[in-house]
Amino acid sequence: MPVSSSSRGIRRIAVGEEGRRSNYRTSTFRSRNAGGGLPLSIKGAYQRQFSSNTASIGSSLCWFFKQISPGIVLVICFFTFRNLDRPTQLKLMGYVTQESLVPESRAVASNQDQRLRHRLGSRVPQALENLADLSTLFNPKTDTPYFWDIHFAGEIIAESVFTKCHFLIQACEHGLKQPDYNDEKLQVFETPHNGALYVNVDTTTKQGIQRAKKLGLAEAHMAEVVMSPELHLFASNIFSSSHKGRMFALFRDPIHRAVTMYHYLSSASWDPLYNPQLKIMSIEEYAKSPSVENNWMTRFLVNKQGGKLEKEDMVVAKEILRTKCLVGLYEDMDVSMRRFQGYFMWSQKAPPGQVQECRTAVLAAGDRRHNTPEFEVGTSMYEALANNNQYDMELYQYAK
Repeated sequence: MPVSSSSRGIRRIAVGEEGRRSNYRTSTFRSRNAGGGLPLSIKGAYQRQFSSNTASIGSSLCWFFKQISPGIVLVICFFTFRNLDRPTQLKLMGYVTQESLVPESRAVASNQDQRLRHRLGSRVPQALENLADLSTLFNPKTDTPYFWDIHFAGEIIAESVFTKCHFLIQACEHGLKQPDYNDEKLQVFETPHNGALYVNVDTTTKQGIQRAKKLGLAEAHMAEVVMSPELHLFASNIFSSSHKGRMFALFRDPIHRAVTMYHYLSSASWDPLYNPQLKIMSIEEYAKSPSVENNWMTRFLVNKQGGKLEKEDMVVAKEILRTKCLVGLYEDMDVSMRRFQGYFMWSQKAPPGQVQECRTAVLAAGDRRHNTPEFEVGTSMYEALANNNQYDMELYQYAK
């Protein structure tokens, strides 16, 4: 309640009182210089008024707090919660946030990266604007889980978990295996050999992605998880502002990926990427040849398939991971798959114990392509692969 000037012990100066006011100031100044504080004639009045005001304010506060009901407290807490930033809200509600997925020291960029990000501003490419930010809650009614397929990083194992443990309907390269393939209509079909469910689209080629867009793959919500390595092409064509994608991925050490790729592509004659020239090359020769992969993850994140990568590209790639991608690690598959399950609430189709048992069996079976000979760090082969993937090496450390 506002306090009037009279209640403060301050009297308004009437016309003709300027002289007395001057004398009052002089006497007050002299009294203080003499160590007496306020003049004795008004000191007692100030003390009485101050005591009276203090008692009145104290009584008012006590009365006010006695009137606050638990309902009002709840209202105050509600509005306080509404004003918190989204990550803090998610943590209080027990949801998984990107900050809780990785140690803080690994989730925060270096000072140099922060300065570059400040100078560049928000540099997440426009093609990825329809991928939902991790700072917002996952909405299964409008968002579609999008698994960014990084080859030889555990994608085959993840797909098996999606199929065998969570019974998810997937949209990936297997869509064209549909019997009596219908090119004009989205349909879910079951493969006869393992009972897996797929939508009849191919999400790995430009033509297949364009067809999936035409048929409204995201809007139909037939697929419970979609998979594609073509990040920019897929995100810009399939998703929209009202039907966003939720990006998640498995990351693996780039050197291990490169070694696995060499051994696979030199022997997998049934694969379109099979390279018979690799059969007559040693892995050291491969590491120094034009056939070796060059920063695949970074290039696909920033959509820069050719040319020289710059430091700014690395900052953009990290920003995409920080804001858009739920990170999992091949080296910690069980934790990563449980993380994906919890985030996307996939445990609803089977009892938790059954899901865990199934996941353990799938992870134990692994991926035969990853059974490659051991190699030593620091060898000429290792250094050559590291030089060709220096940006991916940095990105992988950031993801960890």
